[in-house]
Amino acid sequence: MRYSRAPMKTSRALTLALVLPVASAACGGTTPPPPPPPVSVAPPPPPPPRGPTRTDFKTIARKLLARCVGGGWINRWRANHEDVDVARPKVYLDEFDDRTGQDLDPSYLNTVLAQRMRISGVFDIVDTVDQSDFIGRGQLLRLAERDRKGRYSVYTAILKLADPASRRTVHSCEASVQGEM
Repeated sequence: MRYSRAPMKTSRALTLALVLPVASAACGGTTPPPPPPPVSVAPPPPPPPRGPTRTDFKTIARKLLARCVGGGWINRWRANHEDVDVARPKVYLDEFDDRTGQDLDPSYLNTVLAQRMRISGVFDIVDTVDQSDFIGRGQLLRLAERDRKGRYSVYTAILKLADPASRRTVHSCEASVQGEM
């Protein structure tokens, strides 16, 4: 028996005629593209530190020491001292008074300043008021300023050296550093 090819061709043609439009519709542009991958947002940078940084405290201590050494007051003190050959004034450093309103820890500034005073060879730092020729009392102040570029702060350290007996200020020096902190 011989089979006729006509019905097979017809069934293939019919299948193609039915499948082709469905396949082209499925592959066509009616399906929306997949959504883009979510954009990862980088976390915001940490806020800048509030108040002077450790570097700024070191800068203030360096400037403060340079201003406290100058002025010739040490030579006048030596001339009036009972021991004319006294090498260095003995200073007791009291804690700095923080008046910045930013709850800073002025003990670090006190530590850095005492270290600088020792290294300078101009002052001797003592542990008690009884051993001292001067009491060093300091204040840390802040002034907020504004200019074309924005807001910044000026931090000022004031060191007053007082006579321990009379509590009268003998010498005063100050140093400032500015920046937004």
